[in-house]
Amino acid sequence: MPLKRRLQWLRRSVCGSIHSAVDVMRGRGASSLRSRLAATPLMRAEKTYNTAHPDYKPELVGNFPGRIHHASRPCGNQLFLEIRKLAKRDMVPKRVWRKVHHSVLEEARAVPGFDQVMERKVYIEGYLAELDRRYGANYFAGWVNLVDALFLYWAVRRAKPKTIVQTGVSNGLSSAFMMLALAKNGPEGRLHSIDLPCIFDPAEAWWTQQGTIYGVVIPQGKSSGWMVPEVYRHRFEVEVGDAKALLPPLIDRLDTIDMFFHDSDHTYNHMTFELDQAVRKLAPNGVIIADDIAWNASLWDFADRHNVPGYNYGGTMGVAFLSG
Repeated sequence: MPLKRRLQWLRRSVCGSIHSAVDVMRGRGASSLRSRLAATPLMRAEKTYNTAHPDYKPELVGNFPGRIHHASRPCGNQLFLEIRKLAKRDMVPKRVWRKVHHSVLEEARAVPGFDQVMERKVYIEGYLAELDRRYGANYFAGWVNLVDALFLYWAVRRAKPKTIVQTGVSNGLSSAFMMLALAKNGPEGRLHSIDLPCIFDPAEAWWTQQGTIYGVVIPQGKSSGWMVPEVYRHRFEVEVGDAKALLPPLIDRLDTIDMFFHDSDHTYNHMTFELDQAVRKLAPNGVIIADDIAWNASLWDFADRHNVPGYNYGGTMGVAFLSG
């Protein structure tokens, strides 16, 4: 993939990955970075907002953390029913998820490969921190945060999907946790992924510009999804390229999809494209999960068009539930 094209994708996909990283930084210039992001335009693209901008308001995109969207609509989807158990009326309290996270983490720790995933996470964090110091820029892994990864694990364990399609992989923390959950579910279940990797290369001057925010970075010598333990690689497939070109034929090849996870280009138009592609083969009780939902209302608009309920997990991830 030509460098120019990869960089164009990188600039589009910076979206929520930077902002979630800012929330957890320790001693990496968080205040300065927030200020720089707040100074960028409110509109990233059509119907797509900059969540760091002072004029950003969650209601612009219907981003109400914890809320069940269309809670009263009939739905027999198993994952939806599990979330309803946790809810009070149309909201799931934060404290409920804290208990769930604890139990999920305890279970995941016992799955073969968990320690390897966490060791690789620590490696990337140290690697990117060293790049920060060396080049005076901000480098991030472009991954979901740990509590979101635990939510994905929880969702896969309860939905019991046999076929998952993912767009946007980067280093693969989300992929790794979904694979751990698939492994816990049993010997079946595969994850099909599409990614346009942004691999650090010090020989390219663009990668070492002081003051630049690099929102999606894979360490030199690594590849998309490398955090997934080798023991599960026979169930994990990565296609390298643009989802606009690769997603439609991938959907065509699959008989059915049980779960679709979006985490690539977070603009409204692209997310709408991906959701419309996924629903072509989504199983009657299939699930769509999207990351960085604070940027636009594409997921809620999708739920409205298909008359299905949704759920806003913490203002970061959203879920739409089909019911056959």
